[in-house]
Amino acid sequence: MAERELDAAGDASLDQALGYLNFSSGTSDPLFLARINALFGRVAKQHPQAPAWQGVGKLLKERIEVLSQSAAAFSDAEQARAVVALVFDETLPAYREYHRDLLFHQTDASLLRPFFIGRVCEAVLRQGPPWSENDRIVQGAIAALNDFLGHRPVATLETQKIEPYRHEYVRPVPLFLRGAGVTFGLEHEVVTAALKLLEDTDADLLRSACYNPANLDELSVDPRAYDFDHPANKRPNYHFGQWDPHQIDNQGRYRRFVVQQVTLDALMHRLHEAPQLAAEELLFEAAAVLAGTVLMASGISGEGPATFDSTTTLAKLLPRIAKYRDEFYERLFKKTTGEHAERLRVEAAERRQPFGGARQHLNAQLARRRA
Repeated sequence: MAERELDAAGDASLDQALGYLNFSSGTSDPLFLARINALFGRVAKQHPQAPAWQGVGKLLKERIEVLSQSAAAFSDAEQARAVVALVFDETLPAYREYHRDLLFHQTDASLLRPFFIGRVCEAVLRQGPPWSENDRIVQGAIAALNDFLGHRPVATLETQKIEPYRHEYVRPVPLFLRGAGVTFGLEHEVVTAALKLLEDTDADLLRSACYNPANLDELSVDPRAYDFDHPANKRPNYHFGQWDPHQIDNQGRYRRFVVQQVTLDALMHRLHEAPQLAAEELLFEAAAVLAGTVLMASGISGEGPATFDSTTTLAKLLPRIAKYRDEFYERLFKKTTGEHAERLRVEAAERRQPFGGARQHLNAQLARRRA
């Protein structure tokens, strides 16, 4: 495709995204989210050294002014103009300030990702006009965004009701959204490959892991720093992630899976640590281990709140999880062909487990971070 055609396609996507911002009331639209994702890719390609989220905001603001002068549909672009300003100039800085203690370690590049920006747009739109009421809109949007807590036991007292501190709630950063695809960024290929491996996993293993790919509406990463010593994080496999216990459909099934950033970062680290190995082989192994850890974590969470009764204990779950984990890697190992398969066979003999290099690298990275 010629550069002029690429620009035309990009402008059309930009116009459609602005159409959503100008006329929507905030109902989630996968097409809008996919267009925001594409805009990030476009900006990053044209200006690789500049913050992509700022470039997207600048692009949206400039295009609004062009369309308001040239397109009849945008003759009244008040909502789009106000929402873009509220998102990029007000809500994002206010969100960073609100979580200045919880997310102090996150850079803008790691937090302000395409789908996260898309969710902020939706949250701002849902606050509704008048668009001049900045405080109301920003505070309402932040409250709506902070919808994830995870596994957080609280004390039960006779005299009072104990609730988690409001600043503990956060918005996970989406890596995958159903209908919109996988986010632009460093993890794109690994996450895409891992989701494909999960879809292709044998049905008996998926049942054992309480994982149904059709239930996954969103795969996100928890942006909070992981405290290995916190009692809430001592649960086995919790550092691999969990189904969000508060995102449940009307059939009692979890719909959002949240991975821990410490695990994802450790997997990505190996891609750049072993330059002597083929990049596509390292990518496949990282995807395999990501898929394996998702299955392990899912076996702890269950498919929904009703999966396990009160008689189910971790002592009963862990042997079953270990069994289907080993079977998952063994079956995947047998499907691998060519030179990659030969290297994996040698590696498995040395390390006494299939995909031992990637799996043991992950464990070593987690142990190093724990120390």
